[in-house]
Amino acid sequence: MNNNKITALSLCSITLISFALFSMTNTDGIAIPKMDNEFQPILARNQFAFEKIANGHSHAIKDFDKTLPKSLEGIDLNIALPLDSDGNLIVGMELKDLFELYLSAMGEETLDDILLRIQNALAQQLTSPALEQGYDALKRFIVYKVELANLENQRPDDNLSNLENIRQQKHIVSAIQAEYFSPAEKEALFAAETEYDAFMLEHLTIQENNDLTLLEKQQQVEALAASLPEHIRVGRERAMAPAKIYLQAQQMKSAGHTEFDIFQMRADKLGEDAATALAQLDQDREQWQKRLAMFKLEYQSIIQSGLSEQDQTTAVSALLMRNFSDTESIRVRALTGL
Repeated sequence: MNNNKITALSLCSITLISFALFSMTNTDGIAIPKMDNEFQPILARNQFAFEKIANGHSHAIKDFDKTLPKSLEGIDLNIALPLDSDGNLIVGMELKDLFELYLSAMGEETLDDILLRIQNALAQQLTSPALEQGYDALKRFIVYKVELANLENQRPDDNLSNLENIRQQKHIVSAIQAEYFSPAEKEALFAAETEYDAFMLEHLTIQENNDLTLLEKQQQVEALAASLPEHIRVGRERAMAPAKIYLQAQQMKSAGHTEFDIFQMRADKLGEDAATALAQLDQDREQWQKRLAMFKLEYQSIIQSGLSEQDQTTAVSALLMRNFSDTESIRVRALTGL
């Protein structure tokens, strides 16, 4: 069983899934898919870990001193968790960040060790009642992540369009969140994701509207992006910056600008080190395209040579071995359909 599925949807990214075989319904009447058997052991281990804490067997937490996974080395793990005036834990982004940070080591550590590590981190800074509330939130968060992984296993509904499937998915994800978190917790934990997902859904709606011209689509997308809250808009612009710079470089190249002009543009936006690295990448890509083009010419010569099929296969294999490494040969075969 692949435990990495627990963290497969750390953000509620848009995927296409089917809603035809649901057997559970929440209080809002939204159908939630039945849990696949493959996830039952994860749920059992999570429940067992929680029950140990609830029953006062906390010695394992106090004694937990395993070496930190390499992926977490050098990372600041001291995330301060906020409390209200009565000493209750505020379940919000700080707690979610703490959970996600430790869960990112899935694969390097077992789920059991990760749960112990998170429980230990909670015990180091929280006392009752916040500590028990933290344990409870951890249990619910793990089950929530498993529900999302289970949701990812579902097949798309062929009777629905892409957009209809996505809208259905958003309702299901919201229903799952409501199953495990109070309205206030849901708002604190997932409001930003929900808002951005709504933006992406509207973005797709615009892109699939065949009644709009390319310019009209671009104008509507830009207006939609401008309507985003500043913190989401800034994050989106930062994430899209490399793609925009790549597109600008391609446009400059097509317009006849020199390599130096492109370097200066990149240096102004990314710094000279990044511009130098991208210039080298351009050269590597250009050399690769030349090698690939030469291979295609020689390949066509072999196909048109009149050799038997077996001799052609031998000649092509020799051509690949002569011009490409083993890894490159796999890539060439994939690109040329060999």
